[in-house]
Amino acid sequence: MVLKGVAASPGKAAGNILVIQDIPEYDREEKSTAAAQESIRRVDEAIDELNCEMESLSKRLSAAGDDMKAAMVQMHAAMLTDKILRTEIEKEINRGYSPPAAVARAAYRQQKLLLSLNDTLMKERAQDVKDVSKRLICRLTGQTYPDLSDLRREAIIVSDNLLPSMLTSANGKVKGLIMAKGSKTSHVAILAANMGIPAVLGCASIENLHDGEFVFLDAVSGTVYSGLSDEKIRWARGEDVQYRSKLDRLSVWKNRKSVTKDGKRIHVLANIMDASVTDQLMENGADGVGLFRTEFLYMNRETMPNEDEQFVIYQNVAKKLKGRPLTIRTMDIGADKTASCLKMEKEENPSLGYRAIRICLDRPEILKVQLAAALRASVFGKIKIMFPMISGTEELDRALEILKDVKAELEKKEIPFDKNVPVGIMIEVPSAAVLADKLVGKADFFSIGSNDLTQYTLAADRLNGRVSHLYSHLNPAVLRLIRNTIDTANKNGKTCSVCGEMAADPAALPILIGMGLKNISVNPPSVLLMKNLIGLSDQSRLAVLAEQAVEAETPQQVLALVKDTVSQEYKNWY
Repeated sequence: MVLKGVAASPGKAAGNILVIQDIPEYDREEKSTAAAQESIRRVDEAIDELNCEMESLSKRLSAAGDDMKAAMVQMHAAMLTDKILRTEIEKEINRGYSPPAAVARAAYRQQKLLLSLNDTLMKERAQDVKDVSKRLICRLTGQTYPDLSDLRREAIIVSDNLLPSMLTSANGKVKGLIMAKGSKTSHVAILAANMGIPAVLGCASIENLHDGEFVFLDAVSGTVYSGLSDEKIRWARGEDVQYRSKLDRLSVWKNRKSVTKDGKRIHVLANIMDASVTDQLMENGADGVGLFRTEFLYMNRETMPNEDEQFVIYQNVAKKLKGRPLTIRTMDIGADKTASCLKMEKEENPSLGYRAIRICLDRPEILKVQLAAALRASVFGKIKIMFPMISGTEELDRALEILKDVKAELEKKEIPFDKNVPVGIMIEVPSAAVLADKLVGKADFFSIGSNDLTQYTLAADRLNGRVSHLYSHLNPAVLRLIRNTIDTANKNGKTCSVCGEMAADPAALPILIGMGLKNISVNPPSVLLMKNLIGLSDQSRLAVLAEQAVEAETPQQVLALVKDTVSQEYKNWY
């Protein structure tokens, strides 16, 4: 049997299934004869106990440098202790419902409201409400909440809807994850990718998968193979071994510089969202951090991160990089990323609305705090600052003026910082790519955000299944904008990188190298593969491919050109 889903975290794994049953929905109609005050006391005690456990776990995760997991736990703790939720639970108890039924009723209403919103991230937040409420109900009823921290054998987890907190506790025995629900933007998907766990989500018919059954999980194509014959099991084990062998062979690149066959140095940097993966990227020989997604510092919290909080985080990462560059992108909230601490109004078309640098220029106090923290951290490492969503020179001029003011304020306070911190911009709005020649004199470097550049150029939302077939970073129109940006940077002696999904696409890499790109920034698990593929490439030969690609008519023609150009050895890696 072949099941299809969404490849949410890439990789391959073969092994036996461990089914995690979804915690049943509690009977929301259950009444209680106990005094209301006694029931409320029970709820308060359960909330306090859970909150203490969450705070302890958050501190342990933060101490280990796993800021993303810590932030998720903190968010769940904030939901648990939310006054509105507590008030709603009390109302239900006063109406005669039992403590667990009262929790279930209050949480159900919150989930229903979030799911009704036309906002992907808010819909995902409903899953977190469900997570927190089920943990609280388990505490009230004495049920055991599923725990993956003590797995004794390797397993591929199968669940209808694994809750984020369950994966947070997982040990190193989880080989893969198959879920009926979820998407690439869900907390579970982000956690799985961060933990290096192959995951296929949105997988239909998982009820046909059974505990202990052998399956092969291909989280590159989003496919799950089950009910395999002995011959197919041998094939699956071979695929698993081969995939792991490939990963092992890539380890030789940990201490090698990424250089093409004809001697062109291509730097491979990493994209990060917290300090937890810094050790991994250093071990893999990344040339630094090409993109620190700082917006995650603002998400899942009610108050904005202050200057000292941000400074400590940036300083920590800068020190770990030991002189390698750390590119801090200022807050890119908006579109599919929301932050309640910013108290933003709902928009009909958020991708084209109030987001990123537009928020910061409208509310400069937010940008000033972040810039001050980044500048202070520059004493401890090679810090670069990057502004997102720049559409023209006017926005860049205003951002640079704010930076100038922050520098003056630090000097006035006699706070040390690197006065020559490089300042660059994201090229992700088509107008910026067209105006690259006007922007290059004001920016120290460019970083091409291929995800947004592609969807804005083609007017196709990559997360919308009805138009996603139009979305392709191999579209010649997108390639022409990218070539113009790279050419402009190279001619003016400025560095240029690509930091979107395109940078880690083996089919796109030869074109980028052929265009003269000297820097890519990818997620940490992709660093070694891209270094290897660079080593199999010949820049002078790929220059011809790049010229052919921009003259093609369709992405399919571009892909065919790539396949005709690269070596068989190169093809074997993807």
